[in-house]
Amino acid sequence: MKRKNLLASGLAITLAAGLGFGFQHVSADDDKVPADTKVNLNQAIDNASKEQAGTVTSVELDTARNGQAYYEVDVNDDKAEYDVRVNADDGTVESRKDNDDDDDDNNQVPQPKVDIKTAAETALAQEKGATLTDISLDEDDGRLEYDVELRTDKDEIEVTVDAESGEVTYTEKESIHDDQDDDGDDD
Repeated sequence: MKRKNLLASGLAITLAAGLGFGFQHVSADDDKVPADTKVNLNQAIDNASKEQAGTVTSVELDTARNGQAYYEVDVNDDKAEYDVRVNADDGTVESRKDNDDDDDDNNQVPQPKVDIKTAAETALAQEKGATLTDISLDEDDGRLEYDVELRTDKDEIEVTVDAESGEVTYTEKESIHDDQDDDGDDD
């Protein structure tokens, strides 16, 4: 149990340090991520694309410290990456150029055959009633894929969608309450 608490503390510190990029927010894994928003994922992608042309490579539903829900959308136009924030209640958009060069490879984004909206719909079809909290285009062993995180009242679901075929290649479901169930009195 002490090891689990140490790991949880380390993860919390890592998240707190890694998320300070200008927008103050809480992790999407937090229970404060809303299940219902007035702006859906497709509208958020459309609004972000109107603000900034390019390939949408990532969308995350999150909540600011003030309780305001928003979508964090990453857009790459082969010259630069942009962080676009879409208000989940009214769809307003804020955009800024991402000056981090930490994971940009000359800003060349491979073009998947399956777009991010289709991948999101495919993942959501795996779990009726789930909320998509995060989707990102990644490369794994030379293959493009979308890593998708879904959430229900009871579970967190990870889904991988092949960006070339559109097929689900991996699904893992974990109970949100597993951590609480495992914290017995083992001291």
